[in-house]
Amino acid sequence: MDLANDNFEKMNHIPSESEHSVSNHDVDAGARLIAGTDLSLTPQEASRLRVKIDWHIMPFMCSKSPVSEAIRSLITTITFMDKTTLGEAAVLGIMKSADLTTTQYNWLGTIFYLSYLVFQYPQNLALQRFPVGKWMSINIFLWAVVLLCHAACKSFGALFAVRFLLGMCEGAITPGFMIVTSMFYTNAEKTRRVGYWFLMNGFAVIILGFVSYGVLHTHTPNFMPWQWLMVITGIITLITSVLFWYVHHEDHAD
Repeated sequence: MDLANDNFEKMNHIPSESEHSVSNHDVDAGARLIAGTDLSLTPQEASRLRVKIDWHIMPFMCSKSPVSEAIRSLITTITFMDKTTLGEAAVLGIMKSADLTTTQYNWLGTIFYLSYLVFQYPQNLALQRFPVGKWMSINIFLWAVVLLCHAACKSFGALFAVRFLLGMCEGAITPGFMIVTSMFYTNAEKTRRVGYWFLMNGFAVIILGFVSYGVLHTHTPNFMPWQWLMVITGIITLITSVLFWYVHHEDHAD
């Protein structure tokens, strides 16, 4: 009978407040920062805070205006621009230079997205286990190195390999941006911010068109215009990865 009573008490036990306590080591810096406070913001204070966050978070993802949200949109623009370099390179002579057939050229576009799809899962796991900004910076840096390697490729096999690696690095960008947006914005604010940095995809195509037009008129021995395109976009991406490493804030406490 006593055993039955003990089991009944365990089933109906209501955990005390102390049993619900969570160690500081189990929460992020933002949660530790506000723990034990009942601070509330006025609408004016919340607006000023949002503008300050926009200054630090949005520029690398997208640019609403030169004041409040103008370097993170740069990443969206550059990554999409880098993805579409293959299309511009076809006009600039990559198929003749690398002796590609139409089928092989199509496979270079396909393998990028297959790799992107395969590496979405491991990249998402890594983003949960490592500092988001640092992990994204590493992937953007590797992305730039791989893009620069395109210029040295003269065969289908070599281009196939670098396009595969490019897709692997790209797998960290979109989920990384989603995490960053969720970290610093409310549900009501997220939609507009996501729209801003996706809007940059269109600007990427416009910018790349001008760059392609410029390199089309370059005439250097043993270095084709499509190779210049890869080098230029690769260098821009490389610089951006370094800026992102130092500028990005990992949490609210920064």
